[in-house]
Amino acid sequence: MKVNLLAFALCCILSHVQADDTRYERFYLRERALPQGGNGGSSGICVAGSLSEECGAKKNESCGLCSAYSLECGVNSECVEASTCTNSICGGDIANTREPLHCTPSGLSLSILKNFEYADVGVTDSLVKLLGPSDPTMAAALVIVVPHGGSLRPDYINDRKTNDPTYCPSGGCRVSADSYTKQIAEQIASKFIQNYCKVPYLIINELHRSKMDANREKEEAAFGNAIAESAWTKFHEYINEAQTHIQTEFDTVYNEASIEGVRGLVFDVHGYAGTDWHNEGSDFIQWGYRLGKDSLDQNAVNNCPIDITSSSTRGSFTHARQMPDESLECLVRGPKSLGQRFNDQLPLSLASSMTCGRGLPSLDYQDPKAVASDPTYCADNDGVCSYYSGGYDVKVHERMDWDNDPTFSGIHMNTVQAELPRCIRFATDEVHEEVGDKLSIALCSFMTDLFGSDIC
Repeated sequence: MKVNLLAFALCCILSHVQADDTRYERFYLRERALPQGGNGGSSGICVAGSLSEECGAKKNESCGLCSAYSLECGVNSECVEASTCTNSICGGDIANTREPLHCTPSGLSLSILKNFEYADVGVTDSLVKLLGPSDPTMAAALVIVVPHGGSLRPDYINDRKTNDPTYCPSGGCRVSADSYTKQIAEQIASKFIQNYCKVPYLIINELHRSKMDANREKEEAAFGNAIAESAWTKFHEYINEAQTHIQTEFDTVYNEASIEGVRGLVFDVHGYAGTDWHNEGSDFIQWGYRLGKDSLDQNAVNNCPIDITSSSTRGSFTHARQMPDESLECLVRGPKSLGQRFNDQLPLSLASSMTCGRGLPSLDYQDPKAVASDPTYCADNDGVCSYYSGGYDVKVHERMDWDNDPTFSGIHMNTVQAELPRCIRFATDEVHEEVGDKLSIALCSFMTDLFGSDIC
């Protein structure tokens, strides 16, 4: 819902907008998040309308769990519907679902369009692949990127070290793979074809992260190894090539700030251990828009909405945020956000879990800082758990001239990062397939609401 954001910022301190009775309803998801047979009392989970004093008592009268469910503490320590900035601005938004077309995708599949190989006596290795439609007219306006899903560990590329003083930043380098992200990304692409008879583009780094990190600057990514540097370059050139194909096929559109953007989306697939969280790793899908926890902090003064506190070139939705009838606040954590769309499509295989697959941020979990600081979820010694807001890939590929546009003045393409939790990645093949199916629907629905039904 497009609003006069400045006027809202001035008035929201004085009053809260009362949502219409027909506005988007989230109660069913909160109910589904409870342990079987629970009502919010014994488990300590707060439910809208419950009068359990334990909601407050178990959190030292703070009703801390309420905020994690986008609720607030009532006069009797019960959780009630919160009048948050997001609810006020985005409460009337309608998230349209692009239902699967039940088409017959005969002859449609992912074809290898480019394949960067290393060849020597007795060895030929595929290092980076670009897959997509053999016929560009059958493309979907989606680029799926997998920077850390590879498993190839060739001897001809030296290992990257976690603490190399020449190449690593002060916090060290990361060398662990994002296990099963390649397989899940392939499922997303496959389900996209089955559901919509359109073929997305898919870029895969086949090298293990200990050999090359495709989501970092070249120096940290390759440690000066010429082969790794070439693979890194090809990875990013392939992303840009896929973006260019989409630009040719689907064209660009100007937003209300006269920023030109490609009608499409780059979806960067990652995985995280989340060992600082409870339950042997966080269960949330962390959606990254290049907006940190402080930017999304709903308790910060004058941080409502994020359209005002975030400049027009900050975040990964520079173009989408000023499309007609859109706002950054709603695109990131409103009813039409990717996090909420997947919440609404939640696979049955995840429904019995309290949080597995739920989006952070989303309309149900609006504030990553509140959730990451809640001891119900966070087990870190300093009391603040990790939230991944988006890395190198979504930053540089938000602009088409990815390696030569520091001012963000050129043509844009919207990007988003998804950090998938272990509860999804280390699940069964059947769960991977179901998650791929529901993510394909969420992604297509999001793009359709932004750009029209021809996108997918």
